[in-house]
Amino acid sequence: MMKEARNPNDEKPVASPIRHSSFDILSSFVIRHLSFIRDLRLKYWLAVGAAALAVILTGDRLRLSSSNPNVLRFAHTFTTESERAIIDAAIAEFEKANPPLRVEQIVLNSEVYQTIGWRLQFQGRQQPDVYFLWQGYKVDYVIENAWALEVSRYVSAGFLDQFVPAAIRRLNNGIYLLPQSADISNLVWYNRELFAKHNLGEPRTLEEWLRLCAALRQAGLLPLVQGNRDLWPMGNFGAELLGQSIGADRLRRLFTPGDAIMSVDLRGLKTFEWLEQNGGFDLPPLMERGAIGGFGDIDAKVFFLSGKAAQHIVGSWFLADIQDARQKNELKFTPGFFPVPAGAGETNAMTSVTTGYVVNPATKTPKATVAFVELLLSRKYQSQFAALGNLSARRDAVEFTTDPLARRMLEVMATTDVMVPPPDTGYSADQANVFYELCAKLLTGKLTVHQAADTWTREKQNLAKKGL
Repeated sequence: MMKEARNPNDEKPVASPIRHSSFDILSSFVIRHLSFIRDLRLKYWLAVGAAALAVILTGDRLRLSSSNPNVLRFAHTFTTESERAIIDAAIAEFEKANPPLRVEQIVLNSEVYQTIGWRLQFQGRQQPDVYFLWQGYKVDYVIENAWALEVSRYVSAGFLDQFVPAAIRRLNNGIYLLPQSADISNLVWYNRELFAKHNLGEPRTLEEWLRLCAALRQAGLLPLVQGNRDLWPMGNFGAELLGQSIGADRLRRLFTPGDAIMSVDLRGLKTFEWLEQNGGFDLPPLMERGAIGGFGDIDAKVFFLSGKAAQHIVGSWFLADIQDARQKNELKFTPGFFPVPAGAGETNAMTSVTTGYVVNPATKTPKATVAFVELLLSRKYQSQFAALGNLSARRDAVEFTTDPLARRMLEVMATTDVMVPPPDTGYSADQANVFYELCAKLLTGKLTVHQAADTWTREKQNLAKKGL
């Protein structure tokens, strides 16, 4: 399940009209009714919406016999006034340096684009030359369907070296997505005053962190406040624990249809068992055992910011909430954070949502199209996006901000060996949902890790019967 806070482009849209007004009208309609469609699971109406969207995306262009070789079509989801000002400036610079090329923008609503628009844009004769996308399942899909160009031979010498290594994902020995930004999915935010009072420091290993949680509980403090009513918060945390314990490649195979799950594969989730059994998420009467399953992620965030818990696991987007609380004089303590520590001998892996640009192999100007992407990802324009709150994957991104917490995030990201995607962006929705539900049951004591392996295997077999 995708959530609004994880997408750095989901700011409030400006009132000015978008280039494709008919698409915008349908987008608004689809967004207002998405929850209704999901709740009732009316596949018929979703299919009708998809068909209507396809007509809007491709209707006029289906009549065109060929594309203009001097027009570079750019599909993206940057809709706020500040974002579009950056994009417009980059386009103007590119067009001035590359006559007679002209960049045509296709500006799409993020939620509609990430559900169906990213596929439907390839149904017309005039497909985008370059398009915005989320790393993970979607990139795998476009590669399999020959909608993604392997760009290694087109990028400038030394260009890839400008990014943190973990952000450049190689598939089949090739590179298909060039990173625009990265949102870290799991950071352990903590109350510095409480830690200092109890002589606790930032742990270096998972084992140290669990002992720290036990010490907090023994001191009469709630170690962690978490809300998992919507499943993805702790599901993403679980994916990181598995990425650390078995590595990114094996983690990807766990979500592959047909692969059986063994208990040893899920050893990273023993952390969930430990926290559930040792009061990591509860402190009656403040927080009853099992309450994590009915508590929302926003509720947990407010609970932590009010100083009622020692720690809260949430992503990099939490920095905006901290800044907001501080401006309103509602924050009564100094927050800090540390990355989820790996166990002794485990992989230094981090779960993150990486976004970026993919070039269509059908483009008539591959070299120029890649050059345009390089300009968008240059220090000049990435620093401007950073001012809006984006975490750039560039090595020099730490120079784009003076906020100590933001700088620390960038330093952590730069020293991470492996980035793994959250299940809801890394894998198919059906496979991800099985895992999310599995984690929820572990966190409330309804499953053991051994039982979870059998349950996951069985649910994968059920999905396979449906062709999923």
